[in-house]
Amino acid sequence: MAQQDAQPLAQFVPRFRTDIYPFIAPSKFRGSLQDKVTIITGAAGAIGQGLAESFAVAGAKLVLTYNRTPPPPALRERCLKFGASEVTFVQCNVAELEGCEGLVRQTLELHGRADILINNAGANGLGPLHTQPPEDFIKEIAVNFHGPYYLMRLLLPHMREQRSGVVLNIASRAGTVAIPYSTGYCASKAALINLTACVQKEIDVDGLGGEVCCYSLHPGGIKSAMTLKKYSAESVAALPAQAQAKFVNALDIYDDSPYLNGMVCVALATGVGKDVLRGKYFDVGQDLEDVLAQGEALKQNPDLYGLHTSFLGGLKNGGVPEGGYRREEWGVEFPGFEV
Repeated sequence: MAQQDAQPLAQFVPRFRTDIYPFIAPSKFRGSLQDKVTIITGAAGAIGQGLAESFAVAGAKLVLTYNRTPPPPALRERCLKFGASEVTFVQCNVAELEGCEGLVRQTLELHGRADILINNAGANGLGPLHTQPPEDFIKEIAVNFHGPYYLMRLLLPHMREQRSGVVLNIASRAGTVAIPYSTGYCASKAALINLTACVQKEIDVDGLGGEVCCYSLHPGGIKSAMTLKKYSAESVAALPAQAQAKFVNALDIYDDSPYLNGMVCVALATGVGKDVLRGKYFDVGQDLEDVLAQGEALKQNPDLYGLHTSFLGGLKNGGVPEGGYRREEWGVEFPGFEV
């Protein structure tokens, strides 16, 4: 049990991680997802390969997608060596419904089912909204949000029918904060986090909450090809002069292992934490064991690990003020009606 689990919630701070740790050690999960059909989009990049290798250790049947650049052949060899029961590469542009339909069709024809969906493919540009080409903004929304929506919409009926399934949406901390010059990325990741929560509530209403589980995650700061391109010297130099200094050292915080995200996803896919974290947003840098030790507190405070808004005076979001409204606040005739 985590050392911090006895602390009052107000004083509780999870340990922070940048690499795999004992609670999510690969040896603990070896074969734990044996033959589970696992779709991972964007598998050619650093985060995708880390996910593939982590789920390989768990024994999954991997369906690894890519858009233009295939994953390196060595990835298949590593995954089979680590324990994957099967590895299939599928080309798929997740930004297009037709591509997602083809991916689902191929997966079901090959395996007859889909157990785990990991929406990892992403697009992330840098620049002012008012100068960004609209097609670039739309592409970010399409890859980061439409793709996960398409695949969830296509696969959730199968998961519901088989009464089992896991969706892991790789979101970002950017979906919880406002970052200048990253508008498309922030907006699409915020939408993805809320999509995850909304869909899980629908699943729960239908009585499948413990059987079909959805999660959104911040995968940590990983020096992926996408991140390196976004914060390259050329990209930063294209920003307004007064903003460049803010991003010159942006890559300094991107030093996490992709296997941290991979093994947290494996743990969640096995059902660890489903009672308190399904439908939630989780930062993989937080020690999962520490957080799960606060399970009762998570149940009692639904705002934790989700998007929410705070107001002055403790006003509720959409709620009626304590004591109700006074007549004079809403009963006055609108002066524009006076003749």
